[in-house]
Formats: sequence, structure tokens, C-alpha cells
Amino acid sequence: MKRVLTWHTRAGEVGLLLLKLHLLWVFWSLAGGIVLGVFPATAAVYGVIRRELLGSTRPGEFRRLWRQEFRTANVVGYVFTAAWAVLLVDRRLLETADLGVVEPLLGAALWLITLFVSGMSANVWILAAHFAEGPLALVRRSAILVLARPVQAMVTLLAVGVILCVYYVVPGLVPVFGVALPAFVSFAYVWGTTVLPTAPAS
Repeated sequence: MKRVLTWHTRAGEVGLLLLKLHLLWVFWSLAGGIVLGVFPATAAVYGVIRRELLGSTRPGEFRRLWRQEFRTANVVGYVFTAAWAVLLVDRRLLETADLGVVEPLLGAALWLITLFVSGMSANVWILAAHFAEGPLALVRRSAILVLARPVQAMVTLLAVGVILCVYYVVPGLVPVFGVALPAFVSFAYVWGTTVLPTAPAS
């Protein structure tokens, strides 16, 4: 009974944390005019979750991380935005153009590249929260992670995908938890693996 009560209390604490993080994400995304605010706010969500797991969260942490990660998060965010734009354009061209016998091969290659970029996208913010590195180093590290730990990278991607599916089925959860829930689940999973060093660099 005590264990159930402890679990219930912890679940409530996590739920409250996620709601608070989502509201902070909305506020600071708007503070940056969305265009320059959404990626630093996302980085701050992951950063606070990391510090929560370490037990080192301080007052004003979200604001400090938003400002600290402003440049790096925006560069990383728009690098991936550009990558996804190219992939979407390539997908559209592949669907409309008649490429003959090479079309299936190009289609398969595009799917593999899309899966690779998806794995990088699901892990890069986790790495950004843990390593004090520049944007290009973080992009490179996320690519290496997907290549070196493909199972872990795909499990992280699957966890995020499942939550997005839940959001699709129950859209009322989006304004409550938003980015915070997939961030917490994915970071908690990666934290439980041996991917991140026990002595974090940041």
C-alpha cells in the first residue's frame, strides 16, 4: 500500500512538473517571437528535465537555460528544419516524377535517410541538454549516436512516436503536456541506458 501511495505521489509530482514545463515552453516560445523562441524553449525543457533527474533544479532554471542555449538551440533547430524541408521536397518530387526503374531504389534510399534523420531529431535535444557543445558538434554527435546505437536511437524515436499517436487520439493532452511529455519519456529512457556519461560535460 505504501509503495502504491509513493508511486501515486511521484506520478502527481511528474504530472505537475510537465504541466509547468509546458506552460513555460509556451511563454518563452512567445517571448522569442516563436521564430527565435521555440527552439531555445525546447532546449530548456530538456535541460530542466535533466536537472530534475539529477536533483539539481534551481529557481529560474528554465529562463537561465533559455538564454544560455539561445544561439545553439536556434542553429540546431533550423539545421533540422532545413533537413526536413529538403526531405519533404524530395518526397514530393519522387511522387510526381517518373524516374523509371530507379524509382524504387531512390524511394528506399529516401526512406532510410528519413529514418536516420528522425532518429537524430529524437535524440539531438537530449544530447544538447547533456553536453556543453556547439551546434555542429551536437548534430555530429546525434548522427554518431544513431549509427553507433541504432536500437537505442530507434527506441527513443518510437517512444516519441507513441506519445504523438496518443496526442492524435486524445488531443486534449496537447495543451496540458505539449513538448514536455515526449521530452520527459525520451530523456528518462536514455538516462537509464549507458549512452550518457555518468559525469556529464554540462
